Amino acid sequence: MSSGPGILSGDAEAGAPFRIRFTHHTRYQYSGPVEFLKHRLVLRPRESHCERLERFQITTEPRSTLHWSQDVFGNIIAQADFFEPASTLTIESDFVIAKTAATSDPPSRPAARGVMFPVYYAGIEEAAVSLYRSPVYPPEVESIRKWIRSLNVLPKSEQRHPIFEGLAAAIHERVEYRRREDPGVQSPANTLDLKCGSCRDSALLLMEAARCLGYAARFVSGYLESENSKVARGSTHAWTEVYCPDRGWMGFDPSLGEPVGLGHVAVGVSHHPRGVMPVSGSFKTNGNVATGLTVGIASQRF
Repeated sequence: MSSGPGILSGDAEAGAPFRIRFTHHTRYQYSGPVEFLKHRLVLRPRESHCERLERFQITTEPRSTLHWSQDVFGNIIAQADFFEPASTLTIESDFVIAKTAATSDPPSRPAARGVMFPVYYAGIEEAAVSLYRSPVYPPEVESIRKWIRSLNVLPKSEQRHPIFEGLAAAIHERVEYRRREDPGVQSPANTLDLKCGSCRDSALLLMEAARCLGYAARFVSGYLESENSKVARGSTHAWTEVYCPDRGWMGFDPSLGEPVGLGHVAVGVSHHPRGVMPVSGSFKTNGNVATGLTVGIASQRF
């Protein structure tokens, strides 16, 4: 059985409204002063009918000017322009988000009994979801489909079934969670062969599996309230959202083997993992080199 990234037990889905504060601290170190070019920051949490951002602040050292915009995926992006060279770069975000449990589907409603298979997107939605149905790794489609068939998670045609609960649980059981600080993702076939990977590797595997079945799916980057984040040792987290016509975007976390809960906070979504990197940018070396990176994430529920 795969272990997960320190999830809190007893996620109170039916509890009263509450707030979570997250602080995200990133520090880059260099052998000497470098000149920082424009940096792209995907750090502002997304809001929804059951999530409201109450406070949000980004601070940088050295100082910078932030220019805000919204990208094609609906993410709120900050472009940071820096004014002076330095041998360290510190970026910190601090926010409070209010959350309430979404109203559950009554058992009598058909949509509460999983998703329809196969999926049909009608009218304007068919064109809108096309990007989210295209595989990131086309050569691996057939091997992923073969793996899905081996799991026996698909129903007969024209039936509802909890397909993605089953796929998330299967990935959690078969892929050992390993935290990786190096950038990039493993291909789905590599993750299945190695039987281990980070949260982003498992999220990519589930996203590609959903697309192989014809569903629109996207990669999500954000935060997960956990035992590690409670003691300031958390990390960014990744999961998958699948679009179902009568239910909208539904989140599933294969690192935990279950649907997303109240401890998940989405920051960025994209058709590709590269689109939601929290911090990206470049610098002029002036003869110096990068020597280290530290990241710290802390959470507090109140």
